[in-house]
Amino acid sequence: MFCSQGFLLPILSLLLLLVLHPHRTKLFDQTDMSDIQPANDALDFNLSDDADDAGPQDEALVDEGQHDTPFDVAEVPRQLAMGDPHAQVNIHLALYPTQGPADDEYVHLFNIHRMKHISLRALRHLHDNQRAMSAITLLSKRHQLRLDNEDRVDVMANPNLVPRLAPHYLDYTLYVGSRHGLDAALPNVDIDHNWTAKLQLSMANRFWPDNAINSLPFDPKGRMMYIGTRLDDQMWIAMVPNKFFDLQDPENTREKLPVLTHKHPVVEPKHARTMVMFIAHVLADMRFEDIHCIRPYPEPLTWDTIRDSTEILGHFGQGNRTINLRLTDLWCLHQGFLNHWHPWVAAAPQSWKVDGFLTQNAPVSITLRYGQNQPLLLGRNADLERHNWDRDRKYAHICQVSFSLATHISYLNVNGWSAIDRALIQRANPVIYDKPDDDPTREQVDLADLPLVDEDGFEINVYNPDGFCIPRQKPTGFETCGALLDLKKVHELFQGTEDAHGHVQNEVPFTVYPLAFTRDLGNVKVTGLMPTFACRVMQLNAAIHEDDRAARHNVDDDDPMIPNRHSPALLGISSQIYNSLSHRVHTEAKFHVVQLGMVTSAFAGASAKSATGKCHWERQVKFCEQGMPHVRFSQKVSGDGQPQTLRFENTYILDISRMRPDLRTGSMIYDWVICPLLKMWSHPSILAPIKDVLVAFQPNIIPELFKCVTYPITALIDLIWGKHVEDLKAGKMLDPCMIEFVSMLEHMLNYTHTGNAAVLCKKLMDRAWLSLGLIQDGWPVELATHRPLTSSKRCQELTYGQDHYKIYEARFAVRLAVDNVPDHAYVNVTDPPLRVACYIANIALKVYFDNVKQLVYNKVMECLNPTMDANDPVLKRTTRNRYMALSRWMDEARLLSYTPGILSNLLHAVAVPDAGNFQLTPSVLGQKPVSFLAESILTAITLATGHCKPPFISGGNFYHVVCVTVEEMKSIARRAGVKCQDEKRLLVDAFCHVFESLKVNHVPWPGNPQRTIGRPSTATIHDIWLNLGAKGPASSITSTTFSQNHSVGLLALRASEDIQASDARGDWSALDIRLLTFDSILHKVNMPTEWKLSYLSAEQAPPYVTDAYHFVRNKYDGLKPLHQLATLCAVVCTGLIPSIFPPEKISYPSRKVQYEAYIRDLDWVTRKNRKGTTAAEPFITMVIGFIISLYKPDSPISHQIRDGSDLKLWWAKHTKWNIDIHPLPSSMIREKHAEVVRLLKTGGRYGGFDAVRYLIGTKAADILNEKHYVYAHTLPPSLLQQPSSSKRGHDEVDDGEEALCTSTQGSSDLRRVSCRLDY
Repeated sequence: MFCSQGFLLPILSLLLLLVLHPHRTKLFDQTDMSDIQPANDALDFNLSDDADDAGPQDEALVDEGQHDTPFDVAEVPRQLAMGDPHAQVNIHLALYPTQGPADDEYVHLFNIHRMKHISLRALRHLHDNQRAMSAITLLSKRHQLRLDNEDRVDVMANPNLVPRLAPHYLDYTLYVGSRHGLDAALPNVDIDHNWTAKLQLSMANRFWPDNAINSLPFDPKGRMMYIGTRLDDQMWIAMVPNKFFDLQDPENTREKLPVLTHKHPVVEPKHARTMVMFIAHVLADMRFEDIHCIRPYPEPLTWDTIRDSTEILGHFGQGNRTINLRLTDLWCLHQGFLNHWHPWVAAAPQSWKVDGFLTQNAPVSITLRYGQNQPLLLGRNADLERHNWDRDRKYAHICQVSFSLATHISYLNVNGWSAIDRALIQRANPVIYDKPDDDPTREQVDLADLPLVDEDGFEINVYNPDGFCIPRQKPTGFETCGALLDLKKVHELFQGTEDAHGHVQNEVPFTVYPLAFTRDLGNVKVTGLMPTFACRVMQLNAAIHEDDRAARHNVDDDDPMIPNRHSPALLGISSQIYNSLSHRVHTEAKFHVVQLGMVTSAFAGASAKSATGKCHWERQVKFCEQGMPHVRFSQKVSGDGQPQTLRFENTYILDISRMRPDLRTGSMIYDWVICPLLKMWSHPSILAPIKDVLVAFQPNIIPELFKCVTYPITALIDLIWGKHVEDLKAGKMLDPCMIEFVSMLEHMLNYTHTGNAAVLCKKLMDRAWLSLGLIQDGWPVELATHRPLTSSKRCQELTYGQDHYKIYEARFAVRLAVDNVPDHAYVNVTDPPLRVACYIANIALKVYFDNVKQLVYNKVMECLNPTMDANDPVLKRTTRNRYMALSRWMDEARLLSYTPGILSNLLHAVAVPDAGNFQLTPSVLGQKPVSFLAESILTAITLATGHCKPPFISGGNFYHVVCVTVEEMKSIARRAGVKCQDEKRLLVDAFCHVFESLKVNHVPWPGNPQRTIGRPSTATIHDIWLNLGAKGPASSITSTTFSQNHSVGLLALRASEDIQASDARGDWSALDIRLLTFDSILHKVNMPTEWKLSYLSAEQAPPYVTDAYHFVRNKYDGLKPLHQLATLCAVVCTGLIPSIFPPEKISYPSRKVQYEAYIRDLDWVTRKNRKGTTAAEPFITMVIGFIISLYKPDSPISHQIRDGSDLKLWWAKHTKWNIDIHPLPSSMIREKHAEVVRLLKTGGRYGGFDAVRYLIGTKAADILNEKHYVYAHTLPPSLLQQPSSSKRGHDEVDDGEEALCTSTQGSSDLRRVSCRLDY
């Protein structure tokens, strides 16, 4: 396949598997998605109060409509714009034979893959003879396109090939008024019975085009409002700062004028409503038709109250009225703007003016037109053109004009010449030179003495005094040859002057866009003008600039207070150079159909169920059936007479206020600005460098180029369409891999026509060049999440809605999950089907998290929006703090956990403190286990109204996604041999594992029942939460020393900590608790947060060791005596390090009964050069794992002991002595546990010290006291000694827990657990 460097990429293996033999390559079964109901497939825009803050939304969000912005050679449809595109600069770098290092293997493989060349002639042969399979076969190798001499023409060797600079076009205009009113829309005539304008105030929220933003003399953010049309021009109102009207104000520059904080140019809805009422007021004062204002200033100001107050938006609830204005009506409306604005603002209620928008700004008119492509300089019609420019506008109150002028440059292959009469030439040019005006050696010549052509047949050029070439012969017959830019040489057009070191840098930045997979031929977009052209524009500026402006104002010409004294009247702001074929196929539509990804849209829309989405999908399928997009394009560019010239288009800004007063009319602007700018292209200083970078082609070659080089791709699309169209019409959901494959092909087609790297999905399409990445390694996925990379996201979202794509992505991800579960995902789940089910459930719950975020955000913002701009600083600050807390909460990955930082932000944002207490209102259901939530989900999806049941959220898409995931989980269970009666248990277990992993401690729930008539609502709301653990007490924290903001934040933090601490499943840290308040976590059922499998070096450990720690992780229950004692011992161990060893030289007691006292009395010492004795966290994992593994009879370690397996590595890492030791029976474990718990709970601040002294010994307790792990008694040690308990004999072994243990008399061998895990 052709790539950004002009190559065919080898994907034939993928083709053979996915297309030719689909039955061999199904990564998963096709499933009918007819039961899925995607929500919000399309949004209709209307002026309702529910949409007050929304931008304009069309029925179809894809870019398939008419032009709505000036033509941009590099623009791509929104549905094909990628989130991770290639940088366009990479395209520029690829023009030159330099190759950087390849960081990725697939890039390296691509670079070393052998490249072949293929000619355009060979591709044309395949295309013309419809040899589809042969063309598709080309996709298996890297190919570079070769253009032979027969395709081009040599302009340097043929005197009959001459450049032509015509026709010329006006393609874009923007007028800005200079005072209140509608000056930009008014013509320079008072009466014209053919002249009309239309007001369409229902479209007030229409977007201002992004590429027209820099053409304005002010920052448009929050200022632009669409009001209708004037002939074919759009009419806009801009609310500009009052300083804009004072030309002498030094702040009146774009850089210094105030900037609003709005995100986009469209006015805020509340400001749009005020402007609608002002226009209604003026029309009512004009007595225009039936428009009247019952209430001039309705409050509250909403679209509904506007409809109740005036008919300007429509009658009887209608909201799309179009008001037709005659020319006289528009003049009256303009006069009303002038006369009524200030009195109307002064009389407006204070609530309308509180933000200063009305008082600090005033309306000026702006008109905008693009895509007109109106021809200019039409020979004998110059007088009529001049007259039309005069009639079009009255420039007395125009601030500036922006416009685009385009000139076509091509080569003519002349068949015959006719000499022009020498007398006519001399009469039109009394003085003739032999060289242009920029050559100081030029001399006058006499045509009578000068031959017409030289010895090679080339015309001998002569020039007029301005340096322009004077033609001496004219063609009698010719063919037009197309042209493209040579992108390797195009930098020569933008070079500056040579510096002192002989270096030449580009003076103007430019971007290249290669076309038709040629790599080095295509279009250019420039952020300025060609330097040679800019020099001519400067000369033109000198002729039109107002020289005596300072004298007229009686001020010093160098006075810095006069803004922009020496700014030019005419400024070139941008340019683009492209083949006119691109413009021709865009004449009416914004993009031609082959650019829109319509096949992808048709393939992906089979599951759309909403009326809008279904209708759009049916239109897409029908459109493709009647004619594939690439076939339609091919037909459009076939045949003789296709435009193939190179179009040079410059955009300018003309500041009328800086022009000479005598030139401020339409006819003068035409004569002094428009015509000179168009004629400049023929000046030798500009034309000569252009000729050097042009590549001329034989007639009709350029259309053939686009058709033939894409034929391998279009043939493949045709093949795929033919094999799947019947399934598609039957409503079957196609294989997502197939959809993504077609999407990549259509993205590449778009790249063929635009050269814009924004359509190339970097992560996916870089890998898709070779079969290795798609077949042997599976579909490319995100490394972090292992979710499938897609290129169709924008296409599906904009065509059918975000919900549709999320369902699609979920199904795609679920079906790939079997082969792509990340190694780090749910490693504690050892059952393979359950592990895959967990990963699938995790995908669905991420969507649920998004739904919860949206629910909470929407409801909280409803409360905060009215007070965002409050005058009360305390209220405003409180609102902002709640908003910041909401933002922080939404950024969290585990936002439904009781982690203090997360929960405190949620409390701060949602809950209103009551007497200093923060609480989320609990559900009347009380505390529920996580299995209740899992079962609620599984039950709801079986009901017809399940989407209305908790925990599903209205407007969310979790319901649709979880339906897909549950079906796939059931399919996995069946394939794994799980019995039908056990399916639900597996599903519940999977969801519960994910809830644990994501720390789901509570979820929003429906409101609590009230004593009202009727059935209680089942709609999930944001301020009722179902607790999935024990409910904690309310916080009693108050603060009088902190500021209000800090106090509120502290209350929320402390309240969240209390809830977290009291919840049995809430996270807790052993190193934070230590033993000072160990009694506060005795109710915890989960491990401390320091317990992590990452401390286990799995690659070095034998399988039984890894299995042992996974076993402990799955079986841990903090309420069991043994598990609680193991956890306490682990905490003690972290406090003792690095003093974790016994003395090196010790003598053992001779009698076993002496061992306990002996061990309790040993010193705890540090040993030098022993690794792993400084970090505390690994000991939490190691000690807990060691003790539980030895005591549990079904643990992997116990199995190894019973089987007599070799456990040397286990003992070497976990104990010092290789001797047999005996476990404590369950009764003694319970006895010791009961005593430890009693000491912790009754000992107050000394409980931890007493518990350690009882269980391990006084010396260990003293070390922990020194390290602030416990508080020691102040009494002498002799008064604190108590005899240890020894109530069991050595032969007492509990049958239920027959295994090795840590001590014969207690747990004193903790020091054996002395090395961190190194596996």
